[in-house]
Amino acid sequence: MNVPTRISRFPVALAALCLPLLLPSCASIGPKTIERDRMDYGMSVRSSVKEQLLANIVGLRYLEAPVFVDVSSVINQYALSGRVDAGIGFNDSLTGSDSGNIGAGAQWEDRPTITYTPISGRKFSESLLTPIPPEALFALVQSGWPGDLMFRLTVTSINGVEDADGSRQADPRFRELLKLWTRLRDARAIGLRRSAEGTDQKPQIVVYLNDDDADEQVREDLNILRDILKLNPDQDEYALVYGLVPTGSTEIAVLTQSILDIMVKLGREIDVPPEHIESGRTGASFVDTGAGGPLFRVRFSEERPEDAYVAVQDRGYWFYIDDRDMISKRTFGVLQILLSLTDSDEGARGPVVSIGGG
Repeated sequence: MNVPTRISRFPVALAALCLPLLLPSCASIGPKTIERDRMDYGMSVRSSVKEQLLANIVGLRYLEAPVFVDVSSVINQYALSGRVDAGIGFNDSLTGSDSGNIGAGAQWEDRPTITYTPISGRKFSESLLTPIPPEALFALVQSGWPGDLMFRLTVTSINGVEDADGSRQADPRFRELLKLWTRLRDARAIGLRRSAEGTDQKPQIVVYLNDDDADEQVREDLNILRDILKLNPDQDEYALVYGLVPTGSTEIAVLTQSILDIMVKLGREIDVPPEHIESGRTGASFVDTGAGGPLFRVRFSEERPEDAYVAVQDRGYWFYIDDRDMISKRTFGVLQILLSLTDSDEGARGPVVSIGGG
């Protein structure tokens, strides 16, 4: 007697249902990750840069050498794979039964590789130890950057008139000079110009004073500026040079600081626990009492601050900039920009450490 073969259709139907669920694994997943990864990594790098800079400023307060590590590359690799297995068996005996099996699986992998490069050697020297060129500083101020902040943050003296340096108060004439410079810039009575070739056969940057069609206030400001800097009143162009004092009355000598100098100066203004001063771990904090007040304030707390712009932990305390302290935030942000502007494009000579996840 012929018995018709009976084949169960359940495994086949189940395989047909599962297969479309795994087909999206064949499509590209890269484009969907860009928006998420770019923001996540960008925010993480920004936060780590801020924390690293503040940690180094706090460390300098306690006479520790700064250490900078760059995130030189971030590579994220994704892999999504899937499989479907189906099998069918049948028995043609009278008492036999049909059989079937099905299997499905998927695998997701996220393998980030982050490369860290310590700043050392020539790159460290160029980025942190080289004084900011006066012509670059004056060009930034001329283009609209706040003169009071830029000069106070980066300049030690102009034609011998000194600002506060973390151990002495500013010459009152220096702060008056900043107000004059801002007013004259806004009136377009002062600016920079590239002159004919100088004595070293290179184009020279000069500061020019323009009193054409100037009102009485501008003319008075120009006279006071010349008087403070001891400039030749019969000249309207003065060579901009780097140095402590000018060689004559036709030069404006600007002694600028390096990024490391700026960090040391700001570190002296950090608030620290009184017991650290009493025990000799660090010196007393410097308080700028000159016109304009302090540019930078870092507070300390035993507990992690809730409303901090940036915070780091050191010696059992949290050191932080309050998110409502606009002056300190502005100073800290400009320092970050200056640090990036002085960064060298050349790779560091130190070891490279890569951490990969799998």
